[in-house]
Amino acid sequence: MHLPVLSTGALVLRPIEEKDTAALFRHFSDDAVTQFMDIDSFTNISDAIQIIQFFRESLEKEEGMRWGITVAGSDELVGTCGFHKINKPHFKAEIGYDLRPLYWGQGIMKEAVSAMLAYGYDVLQFNRIEAFVDPANIASSKLLARLGFRHEGFLRDAFFEKGKFVDAEIYSLLRREHSRESIY
Repeated sequence: MHLPVLSTGALVLRPIEEKDTAALFRHFSDDAVTQFMDIDSFTNISDAIQIIQFFRESLEKEEGMRWGITVAGSDELVGTCGFHKINKPHFKAEIGYDLRPLYWGQGIMKEAVSAMLAYGYDVLQFNRIEAFVDPANIASSKLLARLGFRHEGFLRDAFFEKGKFVDAEIYSLLRREHSRESIY
């Protein structure tokens, strides 16, 4: 599977590389970034090296793909987004995304995920894209609603993360509901 560079004009979504190790460490060592994620905040630079390897292996196995989000004109990562749990036989995948707090509330994630969704429907031919959200993560729920995702339900004790069971809300967007015109 190939991970292309996606450009929206204001943003560039690009493959994550070894040169991003320090930026990923800073990013994922911030508790505000990892608060609602299924990973612990990074405590060692080796955590960043391992996640880069994980992203690479997921792509090679065709199970997932993760982009680094950069603001056009700068190569510094401000966040990441991607597909995981790609299920080719069922034409679906799950999405995940994260952004440095300095960039929250600026529409960056809506723009990045919109580009990713267009690629998922137009190139990867997904029919269904899902997102699992911690009910306390109101910003993520609002983002998904703005992108046209439908709230499908509330899952009690759906995941075991950071030493405890956590609830999740599930959202989905079907190809026929996706309103953005193709950029491919």
